Amino acid sequence: MRRLAGQFLMSLALVLSVAATPRAQDLLRAAAVVNDEIVSMLDVDMRLRLTILSSGLKDTPKLRQRMMSQIMRTLIDERLQAQEAARLDIKITDAQIENAIARLASQNKMAPEAFLQLLENRGVLKQALSDQVRAQLLWQALLARRIRPSIQVSDEEVDEIIARIRATQGATVRQIAEIFLSIDNPDRADQVRRNAERIFEQLRGGAKFAALARQFSESATAARGGDIGWVQEGQLPEEIDKTLAAMKPGSLSPPIRTLDGYHIVWLRDQRQRAAGQVTLDLKQILFALPSGATAAQKSAAAAQAAQVRDRIKGCEGFDEIARTVGSPGSGDLGTVKLNDLPDIVRATVADLPIGQPSASVTLPNGLSILMVCDRVDSGIDRERIVKQLMDERINIQSRRFMRDLRRNANVDIRI
Repeated sequence: MRRLAGQFLMSLALVLSVAATPRAQDLLRAAAVVNDEIVSMLDVDMRLRLTILSSGLKDTPKLRQRMMSQIMRTLIDERLQAQEAARLDIKITDAQIENAIARLASQNKMAPEAFLQLLENRGVLKQALSDQVRAQLLWQALLARRIRPSIQVSDEEVDEIIARIRATQGATVRQIAEIFLSIDNPDRADQVRRNAERIFEQLRGGAKFAALARQFSESATAARGGDIGWVQEGQLPEEIDKTLAAMKPGSLSPPIRTLDGYHIVWLRDQRQRAAGQVTLDLKQILFALPSGATAAQKSAAAAQAAQVRDRIKGCEGFDEIARTVGSPGSGDLGTVKLNDLPDIVRATVADLPIGQPSASVTLPNGLSILMVCDRVDSGIDRERIVKQLMDERINIQSRRFMRDLRRNANVDIRI
């Protein structure tokens, strides 16, 4: 048993003081058994109360009935996650739980004491909130141990995305949040669809999106209330992009079926991507040619440029080589705006990898080898692109991980 008998009796004493509470004997019985570990009716009742309170909906028998199947699935999943964490000796401290509760209170613009008192006044035990917070922290720690180390995002992948963004400046970008319910078993597809439809109805009835995302979403964004952030058109699955294209800011999508499950998307805002200002730290080695240079002179300069280029190994030492072999105008050109450069230079350095010498470029006054030693794009957040790619891959792997935990479990649902 997860709780001592004394804790159950204390819980019952408080819960029975609230009108419409089930009978004590009903609260003590098992709602499900997960690998020989009990999920009690008290656990279910507390989670229902907590979910309804955090979502801002009115607590009614009809609402409880509609939420029941998804609450049960969530509690069962949390038990499986906690059991796997225990197997790997992953622990969450009381201090971590208290800090997480304090953050929740702050998000509700309340002091932790007032927040917990509000829960108690509504018949929700602090232990119920602590259990949920512990489950969320254990799952995050489990993903950090089992999934995150295997996720890699290369510079080339990020560069490719940045190149696509630059090529589509002026395209629509959308600020969105999601609730995702996975289909890990085709036999459960109809049940998952019904759960998604119920959540959508609750959202249309005024439920808080972030609260339901934290309670029910199976995406890695659940801990952030479902927030994905700003996403460019074309980065999401085609089914979601098509739905978003017909939506207005502030609106909700009905459940959208994709290969992996159902998504409910909240289009928080949208705008056209503005062209960002790209600045470069640029260096060059110039091989000057006289006006009207002969073919022989041009050939000699090209041969010299090729030999020098082979000697260049990154930005370090570039200036010394430039002083030794280059004409006046060689060396560090400082910080320049990409859009201020001549067309041929801009085309050469726009996507030139940092620290890599360019092929020789023909200029009016000679041949030039160029090198970019830093690039800053005020319209592109490279770190956010990396994070988004990481989240996408963690989502995929975590769903597979959760699917395997379910498949290997013995679960007996008794309600």
